[in-house]
Amino acid sequence: MNKDYKVGIIGVGYVGIQLVIQFAKKKIYVECYDKDYDKIKKIKSGKSPFSYINDSVFKKISKNISINKNFKSITKCDAIILCLPTPLRKNKPDLSQIKDVWNELKNFIRKNQLIILESTSYPGTTEEIFVKYLKSNFELGKNIFLAYSPERENPGDKNFEFSKIPKIVSGINEKSKLLAGRLYSKIVNKVVYVDKIKIAEMAKLLENIYRSVNIALVNELKIFSKRINIDINKVIDAAKTKPFGFQEFRPGPGVGGHCIPIDPLYLSWLAKKHSFNTKFIELASRTNIQTTKWTINQIKKIIKNKKIKKILILGIAYKKNIEDTRESSGVKIFEKLKENKKQIEYCDPFVNKYEFNINNKPVFINSKKNSENVFKKYDCFILCADHDVFNYKKLNKTNKYIIDLRARFSNEKDNKKIIYV
Repeated sequence: MNKDYKVGIIGVGYVGIQLVIQFAKKKIYVECYDKDYDKIKKIKSGKSPFSYINDSVFKKISKNISINKNFKSITKCDAIILCLPTPLRKNKPDLSQIKDVWNELKNFIRKNQLIILESTSYPGTTEEIFVKYLKSNFELGKNIFLAYSPERENPGDKNFEFSKIPKIVSGINEKSKLLAGRLYSKIVNKVVYVDKIKIAEMAKLLENIYRSVNIALVNELKIFSKRINIDINKVIDAAKTKPFGFQEFRPGPGVGGHCIPIDPLYLSWLAKKHSFNTKFIELASRTNIQTTKWTINQIKKIIKNKKIKKILILGIAYKKNIEDTRESSGVKIFEKLKENKKQIEYCDPFVNKYEFNINNKPVFINSKKNSENVFKKYDCFILCADHDVFNYKKLNKTNKYIIDLRARFSNEKDNKKIIYV
């Protein structure tokens, strides 16, 4: 792969942004395409569009990045990687963003380009969307190449460097697979080749189904354990001392993001089309949804029993140290409590402003500043996303009620005002 090799990244969100960074670091020129032009303009100016990535990263690589409003420049690219959202609409996979982009993009495709899909979807998606056109206009596998490589990004997680996470790769034929593998080997330490694209697509879903089922299990056990007065987190602490046959999963107020609540249902939808019922997937989904409803009911009981008036929710992102609010339990908890006209506000240093749905109406609400002075105004704090930037020691000293949904205060044995849900 020569130094003039160019890669086009379509969709510069949580997945695409890491590809931009990694390729640009290796001095491979990257053409960025995203409908949010302000975001990619920010990248080009050396500023980060994401809170968990420092500006300095983009300042170092800005000379290896180009931003684009349309696909005319895609002909310059040797490889094109699509990292587009695949939401669920009315319990059906919504591939419209991939299809819409492809309908526009295909007019600029030239011979000898490598096209790679990274978006998560059901097995068969890559071939369904791309193969017909490519076969009709090129010699697929000979002068145009098609591959799939599922993303394995975990935004905000500092424990796993991008380069150390193996990249699964497959292609429409052997040459497509090897070309994709050669490309990714520039930015990751290990490429894992699989025989068929459908296997690669299914592997991504299996990873997320595995997590969904196990999270649902510990969430269900948390609810039961509370009924018989057992701390489930201490149970998990004990169980994880076993050096084999057990992997630690922690309960929470539900699940969020795209991977856990959405991706497994893609396979469930596909299974129904083949007259098969994926019981574990659907049960896990219902259990995780029910966990959020149970959590809201528990909070309401505590508020009523303790006669709590003013509440501050800490963190509305779906997990800590990131601004991602997709399917967030914190958002759902806030909306349900706000519907009852509670004096409730939120503080999330990563989410400055958010459009909530209160009584079926959109309402924009600003985050309160993360400071001690603000904390003095409330009777109770509900910890939904345990961002590291919160000062937990000072929160503990406020002598206010803390409803802890993340077991962040589990070592505080003497504070009677900390309530674990």
